[in-house]
Amino acid sequence: MSRKVGLAISYFIAIVFTLSILLPSLYCLRHGCRGPGELDAFMPAFALIPFGAIATAFSLRNAIQQIRKRQSWSWVFWPLATIFAIVLIGTIVFIAWVIYETAFHRSFPH
Repeated sequence: MSRKVGLAISYFIAIVFTLSILLPSLYCLRHGCRGPGELDAFMPAFALIPFGAIATAFSLRNAIQQIRKRQSWSWVFWPLATIFAIVLIGTIVFIAWVIYETAFHRSFPH
């Protein structure tokens, strides 16, 4: 029972994390983000990175396990697995980019 509750919480956090990235992205695509003020819409996604990435990884693992069971309703997990994989790869790339920027683009006083 606790495993199912944990998976439900994991799926919920992963979906909220995905929506916190997707909805501001759609807004910026339609209306164009013109400066740092409009990029504040991505702040919930930045705040959820630690929990969102872990929950997305657990949700992706569970979705892959459900696909491997080959039940009649396993097709439901294919879109979820695809979305979770894309979000997880994007999160890893973002973290690597932040590490690169902070490590190699320091401004030293002259």
